[in-house]
Formats: sequence, structure tokens, C-alpha cells
Amino acid sequence: MARYKKETLEGKSVKELRRLVVDLGIPGFTKKPKSTIVDAIFAKYGVGGAGAATVAKKSKAKDSGPITQVSFTGESVLTKPSAPFGHKTTTTLRVSCGASSGKFPVAGKNIKEVGEFLREVLNVDKLSTGLVNGKEVPADYVLKSGDNLEFLKPAGKKGC
Repeated sequence: MARYKKETLEGKSVKELRRLVVDLGIPGFTKKPKSTIVDAIFAKYGVGGAGAATVAKKSKAKDSGPITQVSFTGESVLTKPSAPFGHKTTTTLRVSCGASSGKFPVAGKNIKEVGEFLREVLNVDKLSTGLVNGKEVPADYVLKSGDNLEFLKPAGKKGC
């Protein structure tokens, strides 16, 4: 996980900082002023900041049960180099809904479970459909490492 100096952050443009908060999974700062964004990034990822180092826990997708908590991390970690393919890393997936997005450890979960759990976090509408890597998928589709999930609310339909 990257660590930032305040001077380095202050040298970036507002556009760069807004992109950075999205990439770091810090919600609610894409429309804030530059100084507020810098303070938020520095507080979480600054040299000496509280959240500078994060280690993802490995979980078995098949036996993990329903999602009961989420830890935010934005990287894949090579945890077992000698393990068989598919078990070498711990990975998070990018999940978005409108302007809200984040990286969540949801590999092995289906679209319906993820939508229900992230309903309040990302403001996922009950009528939303899941798009994985830009293609609409059924609610029982199981997410794989490397997938990109986006929830889209259907536009108004005549007669509804």
C-alpha cells in the first residue's frame, strides 16, 4: 500500500487527487475541495497515518458463508507462491454503483449476495442489475478474481 507525504499530495491537481481517492477506496471525497481531499488521503495513507499498512486476510470462497463484514484494500497479495493456480493470491474486486465504488473481497460470492450486502454502502437499488466486465450477468453469477462488477439501475419504463 502506498504511503504519501503531504507535500506530494498538495503538488497534485484536484483531478489527480479525485482519481486517487477513488482508486484508494475513500468514498465521499470526489467533489470536495483540494485541501479536504489531501487531508483525507494523508489521514488514511500518509507517512505515519493510521491506515497506512493493510493486510488482507485469505478466506475460502466456497466455505465462507454470507458476507458479514467488508475490509477495504486495493491490491492482490501473493500469499502462497507454491500453492496451486487460483490459491496463490488474496484479491479484491472493484464494485461500483453510480458514482460510488470501492474494492471489496467478494470473489466467490454471487451478484445477489454482493448487491444485498453493499446496498447501503454503495446505494445499490433493489432493481439494479449486475454487469461483470461490461456484460449483464444473472444474479447467481459467482464472481471470480479479476472481475469488475458494476450495478446499474434500469431506466424508467413506460407503463411502470
